[in-house]
Amino acid sequence: MASNTDKITEKLKINIKAFRKKLKLTQFELSVQADIAEDYLQSIEAGRRKPSLDVLGKIADALKIEPYELLK
Repeated sequence: MASNTDKITEKLKINIKAFRKKLKLTQFELSVQADIAEDYLQSIEAGRRKPSLDVLGKIADALKIEPYELLK
C-alpha cells in the first residue's frame, strides 16, 4: 500500500505537468519562471524529488494558481 507521502508525490507530479501543459509551457520555461533549475523540475515531474514548500509556492506562482491546487 502506498504511503501518504507517495500519494502526495504522485499528485504533485501529475498536477504540475497538467497545469504546465495547459499553459503550453516547456519544463525549461516553467523552471525559468519559477526560478528553479530545470533538472530539479524534471525530477519533481518524474516523482524522483519532493519539493519544499518554498519551491511549491514558486511553481504555483509561475503557473498562476494557488499552491493547494497542486495537491488536489
